[in-house]
Amino acid sequence: MGSAPETQPRARRNAIGPAWPARYPVAPRGTGCRMGTRAILHLLLHAAVPALLAWLFWRDRFLKAWGLLLLGWVIDVDHLLADPVYAPGRCSIGFHPLHTAPAIAVYGALTIPRRTRLFGIGLLVHIALDAIDCIWMHHLG
Repeated sequence: MGSAPETQPRARRNAIGPAWPARYPVAPRGTGCRMGTRAILHLLLHAAVPALLAWLFWRDRFLKAWGLLLLGWVIDVDHLLADPVYAPGRCSIGFHPLHTAPAIAVYGALTIPRRTRLFGIGLLVHIALDAIDCIWMHHLG
């Protein structure tokens, strides 16, 4: 009675690349694979919030504090394990290995010793900003 249904979904063409695999969630309406306003604001906040915290709490050593807080960005190396590396509609929390509860517990523990405190705070700020992005993406946008 005709051909059997396909087991693998076909890739769809998108605005900037040859295909967006159908097995991944479709990017939010209007963004395609491009970085939208939400993603740009999210990246800006990853630099601005640590700068604000460094200015408010460690003004006498602002640059050093800001640099250590910015090191929290290092956990985004786990995005390189994902396929695709960047998906505008994907929440990082719980998806990437360094964005899971056990890793977050380690980041909290890093805030206890004075030597690693700023780095631990930077990691937790990073996670908090990613969580806000997930809320924005799935509940407000």
